[in-house]
Amino acid sequence: MQIAPARILVVEDHDDSRRMVEDMLVAAGFDVHTASNGAEALRLLRSDIPDVIVLDLMLPWVNGVEVLATIREQPLLSKIPVLVTTATATVEHDLRAFQPLILLRKPIELEAIVPAIEQLLGRRISLDGIRAIPTIDPEKT
Repeated sequence: MQIAPARILVVEDHDDSRRMVEDMLVAAGFDVHTASNGAEALRLLRSDIPDVIVLDLMLPWVNGVEVLATIREQPLLSKIPVLVTTATATVEHDLRAFQPLILLRKPIELEAIVPAIEQLLGRRISLDGIRAIPTIDPEKT
């Protein structure tokens, strides 16, 4: 019995970056779909639910935070883990409500993406240099 590869949606507006991430994930055995902006990502999510989303925050038309907010409001999408990529320095506090997610700062070392996705999929691996944003306990705030 063969297990189907995990489905990954890569949302990145820079063509070269999107292709590099896509090629690396395909080589790692994932089933990869791509979107070049937030609006396109939301359209794709209406018909195909991925196992993980790789999401740039700085996107045209609908930005990454708006995509995250929309995803977390939808019952069928709300638990999809997200690997957020950004060059923005101060976003951690704004992202705490959007768990489960991992934040990777740009420029990204491509070798860090597959281990981060494996962690989001719940697979046990070493994550040197990858940092999950802690979940806020609403009872302690």
